[in-house]
Amino acid sequence: MQKPLLMIPGPCALTGEVQAAMSQPLVPHYGEEWVREYNETRNSLKPLLGTKEKVYLTVGSGHAGIEAAVNALAGCGEKMLVVDNGFFGERIACIARSYGIKVVLIKEEWGKPVDPALVEKALEDERDVRALAVVHGETSTGVVNPIKEIGEITCRRGIPLFVDAVCSVGGMEFLMDEWGVDVCVTASQKGLAAPPGLAIIALSEKAQGFLAARKSPPVGWYLNLQVWQEFEEKQGHFQPYGITMAVNNVRALKVSLDQIHQEGLKQRFHRHEQVARRIREGVAALGLETLAQGEALPLVTAIKCPPGVKAEEIVCFLKEKHDIYISGGLGPHKEDTFRVGHMGAMATLEAAESFLEALGDFLKQHRQIRSCTS
Repeated sequence: MQKPLLMIPGPCALTGEVQAAMSQPLVPHYGEEWVREYNETRNSLKPLLGTKEKVYLTVGSGHAGIEAAVNALAGCGEKMLVVDNGFFGERIACIARSYGIKVVLIKEEWGKPVDPALVEKALEDERDVRALAVVHGETSTGVVNPIKEIGEITCRRGIPLFVDAVCSVGGMEFLMDEWGVDVCVTASQKGLAAPPGLAIIALSEKAQGFLAARKSPPVGWYLNLQVWQEFEEKQGHFQPYGITMAVNNVRALKVSLDQIHQEGLKQRFHRHEQVARRIREGVAALGLETLAQGEALPLVTAIKCPPGVKAEEIVCFLKEKHDIYISGGLGPHKEDTFRVGHMGAMATLEAAESFLEALGDFLKQHRQIRSCTS
């Protein structure tokens, strides 16, 4: 394969056509022609999100969408349940606290999917919560949380469910409407295989009604979804937002979405699963273990370092000796795990073999050094 290989947990490598879309001449971010193009992009996202409901595109990273979702669902002094079994679950909690929201954590061991029974118990114990938040695919550990089962619980109790799907949508099945998800946030740069810069927020009909009926509005302006709703309602035919939209980012996303639909969702998801399986089999054959227990992300794998090795050593070796970019761990596993992304253009068996060959080379040299010094 042509190197360097960008195999970090996002952003992912782009196809030539997607890159070319970023170089198109700029056009106005308003007007009927542009709005038609903008709406086509939003509609093209809906099958990947598994929804027929409202989808917003905002300019910013996935964190912008997460902050907007948190801001929409609870206010200062109100309570939110947050599943904490990884770095990005903790990040949701951090964002919620910054808004004065009272966060109650549902804690699970990093590397394990949350047990739905813990969610049920937390909702039984905390009767006055405004919403529940959970990460679908936890990038820090490679874990997939059971959103369908959690959605059954929150629907039964009438609690809005917010899901961070930044590292899952586009590379695996996500069924927002069927699973009872009320707010879903994803971003352009991972499974959707487009440049970073767009946060994508989908709202169920229940969430739209909840937001409209809030007694105290969300704070701020830009990350206030009530503001986005108002612009859509008042001037949706001409400029359905109050900002300067990143038109070429939207166009690049549309090109990537066209490629995704041309491949077919079933085939795309199968390709990601096949590559993830090959990487995990190869890692096991090299004598290493993955961090995730149970169902694992088909887009990212977190791997435990060999004894006596820090993640930085492996990351630097693969970059300097093999021209492959991977990432270290996060949180408490910052030094003892490393992570490889296999999404979009890098979800190929050829890329997987290049990574495994490079990792095997590191382990061989490391063992030789240990043998010489022992």
